[in-house]
Amino acid sequence: MAKTLRFVLGDQLSRDVSCLEGLGADDIVFMCEVAEEATYVRHHRKKIAFLFSAMRHFAAELRAAGHEVDYLEFGAAGEIGSF
Repeated sequence: MAKTLRFVLGDQLSRDVSCLEGLGADDIVFMCEVAEEATYVRHHRKKIAFLFSAMRHFAAELRAAGHEVDYLEFGAAGEIGSF
């Protein structure tokens, strides 16, 4: 069976979003903390930290359920901050 790459954005942190419908054991979930997510409009620093924290927790929840998650953290070594 072919793997499907599923993109999950910061405003899609729910198992009920359409991009995760029919999520299979072979599928890969991709999540990325991008600079644009934090800068496209002015946000308080705490709000940005909360968003990225929620994304990381959701990724951990998916992993705990046995799904493969490819997650890029903002500012990680080699991370360019965009898709």
